[in-house]
Amino acid sequence: MELAQEERAERLQWAVLNCSIDELVTIYEELGDVEMSAPALGLACRFRGVDVVRALVEKGATFDFPSTGETEEKYRCYIGQKYANYRTNYSLYLLKLFRGGLKGACSMKGMKFTQSAKREKGKPLPFLADDERIAVLAYLYQYREKISFQPEEMLFYAIFAMDTVIYEALKKLGVALAEIRVHTMTEGGMAGDGYWYEFGALTGKLPDETYIQVMDQLASELGQTPFYFTEKMYDITKKRFGDLSVFAYFLSHFRQDKMKKYQIIRSLIDENTLEALPVIEQMGWLSVPRKRDEMIEYAMNQKKTEALAWLLDYKNRTADLAAEQKKAEQKLRREIFMSPASVAAMRKIWRYKKREDGTLVIYGYMGEASDVTVPEKIGKAVVTEISKLAFNGCNTIRQVIVPGTVKSIGKCAFFHCSALEKVTLCEGVVEIGTQAFGACDNLVELRIPQSVERLLTAEEETGKCNPAKCDTYYSCKNRSHEIFPRNPKLTIYCPKESKTEAFCIEKKFAYKYSEAEEAKENTK
Repeated sequence: MELAQEERAERLQWAVLNCSIDELVTIYEELGDVEMSAPALGLACRFRGVDVVRALVEKGATFDFPSTGETEEKYRCYIGQKYANYRTNYSLYLLKLFRGGLKGACSMKGMKFTQSAKREKGKPLPFLADDERIAVLAYLYQYREKISFQPEEMLFYAIFAMDTVIYEALKKLGVALAEIRVHTMTEGGMAGDGYWYEFGALTGKLPDETYIQVMDQLASELGQTPFYFTEKMYDITKKRFGDLSVFAYFLSHFRQDKMKKYQIIRSLIDENTLEALPVIEQMGWLSVPRKRDEMIEYAMNQKKTEALAWLLDYKNRTADLAAEQKKAEQKLRREIFMSPASVAAMRKIWRYKKREDGTLVIYGYMGEASDVTVPEKIGKAVVTEISKLAFNGCNTIRQVIVPGTVKSIGKCAFFHCSALEKVTLCEGVVEIGTQAFGACDNLVELRIPQSVERLLTAEEETGKCNPAKCDTYYSCKNRSHEIFPRNPKLTIYCPKESKTEAFCIEKKFAYKYSEAEEAKENTK
């Protein structure tokens, strides 16, 4: 009766552990094709030695196997469709690992790293001696393409296993880490990247006493490039920071440009990790007086007395208080005498960006004034646009003046400015966007000049509702997209026969002619 493939795989593994080489060869020939020969080849690497490995390879054994869901289910392994193309790597049986292998290693699923292998007769087979393992490794390396052996992966796991015998043998063969491993450790990976996930899992599960040794070995493979830093990597490592050497190593070997330095200092204060604070001092993280004082205040507020005492002592030891006071006074003096129109002053009030033509777009307001005049210029650059949502939700503003240099007021620019009562647009403004003053429920006076040519509504822009053709426009649900709020107290002031007047007539907004127009009428 012909054996199923999983039975053939089990029979071959049994033969590796219990038979002579001749008997093994005979059984392999009788079995015929064995789709899953990798476990048997791995056991031979771990318990039998190079002669048995050679016999298996000559009969077709390999570390490769079919990447099908059926294979994964039958043999309880990874097939290369999960965890960033990970496959169970049975060649890793060669490593000096026991009791379940490496915690966090995706490539070891389904493998059992025992110190010996039981046989039906005779003594258990012991784990191979170092010289025998080196001989096996040399053979695997020689036939690596034929048997799908990946020496660069063996090197990676040998470092975490602290198997110096295999590591040194691989380095003598000129083996280096795979590019994907180097890239992952130095540049990180996207969420769900198996290589990045595994690197974090392996480092997180390292024993405290071997952490620096293993990481240093990995660092030697990266040249001068530091490890990639993430908050997750910090979180899984900070539990070791009670050991000052680990903390110092972490700061010096991970990318500091990615670190949120003062967040890290706060976490050290929270934990009262006093041993780590001198390292922070050496790294220069407390050299900025303002940040130093913020950390002192934080420690005081959190009632971390030991950390607070250290920080105060640091300040007393290092601060040039006279120089700091002088610098603070100079800054205060600059602010007192700063021209309201200066660029420095404007930056504290306005968010803006420069376009390719050199003009400016206002996209945010940070001031607290109730009467606001949008600037014509900031420095030498002319302000020509107020972008969408620029003043959205600014609830302190009561009056706004927009200069004529501003040609366009964007969509929802003043949306929901709940305190806004009066708006004056100066001659020169050309376009008012959809809902520019939407939800400004206290707006009672809006002055619009002759220059305004376009008053845009979402309905007209999208075609959802054309007021010229829609008999039910004033009951249409899209009315919420109008430029102005439907406030019965709102009066729009505009020139006679202007685009704004036509708009108000069409949309049924209350309007009056501006004072200049009224004066003309009265002189007739």
